[in-house]
Amino acid sequence: MKKRKRSVIGPAVIIALAAVMLMVFVWHHQSEMRAVPVVSEQFQTAPETQPETRPAAPTLPLMDFSDLLAQNPDIIGRLVIEGIGLDYPVVQGTDNEYYLTHTAERKRDDRGALFLDCRINRTFTNFKSIIYGHYKKTGEMFGKLKLLREQKTFDRVTEGMLYTPEKTYRLEIFLSAVTPATSEFYHIVFLSQESREKHLDALREQALCYRDIGVTSEDRLVLLSTCSYEYKDARTVILARLAE
Repeated sequence: MKKRKRSVIGPAVIIALAAVMLMVFVWHHQSEMRAVPVVSEQFQTAPETQPETRPAAPTLPLMDFSDLLAQNPDIIGRLVIEGIGLDYPVVQGTDNEYYLTHTAERKRDDRGALFLDCRINRTFTNFKSIIYGHYKKTGEMFGKLKLLREQKTFDRVTEGMLYTPEKTYRLEIFLSAVTPATSEFYHIVFLSQESREKHLDALREQALCYRDIGVTSEDRLVLLSTCSYEYKDARTVILARLAE
């Protein structure tokens, strides 16, 4: 009987001690809460945050074309790729022959000029615009485009600039290749968005150097084209996206 009594009293004592400890904990917690200062109402709720408004991208500065146009009204722009030392006016004639043998100042010269394909809108609103120029071993005209076929230079030179009387554009360079003069790089007529998408896929497959910048069929492209001598009628081409 004594053993049974001790076995009943033991748990009872444990329960009582636990109850006392709980009461002490509650009293101590309430004391700490009373010691916390009252927070002012204005800080109890975070103020509503306004949607972040990003400043509009700065407009690229315009170039003054008054002097250039006074020399030749056929001048429609100026092409600059600082990374390879290229900086020339761009003209557009009524055909694709005259500026093969004449400069932007209309002087007869076998260096010719950089000229926009006569079938393309001179304000660069087509899906793809083509600018031609002679390859010169001296590096003049489009002689330095060949440098962008080297991966090291291609990785370093990512942009150029195209200035027009109305707007200034960045040229985001994303592809270089060697291609025949009659290849699909020179296609300019596209009847649907699907045809433009297939065209872009075909060009990527032929690239020597390529940079994925997210080009889509909704973008506007500029193709720079010059002679190359790997085989008969070979051409070096550089493809860039037009960005405002």
